[in-house]
Amino acid sequence: MLQNKDIPVLDDERFSEETASFVSDEEEAGSLASEITRLIEDVRILARAEVEYYRTKLSVNMAATKRVLLLFGVGVVVGITAIVALILGLLLFLSDHFGPLAATGIVAGSALLIASVTISMAITRARKLPLDENDS
Repeated sequence: MLQNKDIPVLDDERFSEETASFVSDEEEAGSLASEITRLIEDVRILARAEVEYYRTKLSVNMAATKRVLLLFGVGVVVGITAIVALILGLLLFLSDHFGPLAATGIVAGSALLIASVTISMAITRARKLPLDENDS
């Protein structure tokens, strides 16, 4: 059937330069538009995946942070209890040797001395902190 018909062969020699450039521009525009569409869809998928990743990471970190804060709170309470027990033991020991009033004065004076020394150290170090980049 096709043997008797004349089929034109399209090659570069038969195309004029204008026709060839028009066809290539149309193909490029079509492929560029499809590439941009695929790129936008890929970006949307990536954004959803990133949001889900950080949401999961945050929930895992929040659970771990809650456990850490709970353990820290228990440690602080037990530490304060130990300090109170030490102070009471010291008061009982000193009250046998010096009397209750002198023992209370010794323990309170020691606590105030330790507090004033640590506060003065904190103030000294706070003054050395560079608060502005131009001050350092």
